[in-house]
Formats: sequence, C-alpha cells, structure tokens
Amino acid sequence: MPREGAADPVEGCLESCRRCDAVVASVLAQDPAAYGAIGPHLRHCLDHFQLFLDGWPSGGVDYDDRERDVRAEREPAVARGLIREILTRLASMRGVDLGREIVVVSAAAPGRPPLSTRSRLERELVFLSSHTIHHIAIMILCAREAGVTIPLDLGVAYSTEAHRSSLLAQD
Repeated sequence: MPREGAADPVEGCLESCRRCDAVVASVLAQDPAAYGAIGPHLRHCLDHFQLFLDGWPSGGVDYDDRERDVRAEREPAVARGLIREILTRLASMRGVDLGREIVVVSAAAPGRPPLSTRSRLERELVFLSSHTIHHIAIMILCAREAGVTIPLDLGVAYSTEAHRSSLLAQD
C-alpha cells in the first residue's frame, strides 16, 4: 500500500501500460505495417513487467531472465493480450505491502556477472513505470520515422508532467 500522501506506484505502472496500448492503437489505426518499428521496444517492456509479476511473490525478480518472445514484437494482438494480462495482474497488487523487500538480479556492467541487490516492491514499480515511459518515447520516435503520428505526451515522464504543471500553477 502506498504511504499516505505518496504517489501510487501501482497506478504509475497501470498508466504506463495504458499508454503502451494507446501507442499500439495509434499505430494500428494509421499503418499496421509500422508495428514492426515499435514491437521490439514494446516486447522489452512487457518482458520486464512479466518478470516482475512472476517473481515478486517469491521474493525475487531477475530482469535478465527474459524469454524474448518475438510474437509480441511482430503480432500486435499478442502484445495487446499481454498488456491486458499485465493490467489485471498489476491491479491485483492493490492492498499489497509495497514496502516489502525483494531481491533483484540484473546485469550492471558489460562482461560482468549479474548483480543481486535488495529492493522494495514500490521501488521496482517506480522503475518499471519510468523504464516503460522511456521506451514509449523511443517507440514514438520509431513510429514517426515510419510515418505514424503518435501524441508526444504519451512518452513524457511523470516528473516532467509534474514540473510542467507546477510552471502552469505559477502563472
């Protein structure tokens, strides 16, 4: 559960997944063949969410243990099905103690063994939403190169949105 007055990291992840779906919908509405330009980035993000959701209940997440199922890269229906599944699984985390510690495994440097480090569920949720928004920004650029226009605001980081809102509030 988020601390009182704190941001809700589950909601941040839900929003980043909804934005992924909006990107796919925009591509499909304008040029379905352009899906290949965004598919690898989308699959990468979905892999991270799946690894987190599969691992956290047992107390560990290995972000490098990705299957890299290329169907999600090539088939928008597969990716959208995964997005719906991830949204459902994330929503079920409401009420979970997000301060719970977990062990995270991930490569930290080239040519070195993966690093195991302690983290908390809330920290990993923040990572996942930020990581996904970063890749959405890249997907938007890739889609634009392929001739598809996607609203730029889908790839804007939550911190940037907050900063822009604070500037508007000052006016």
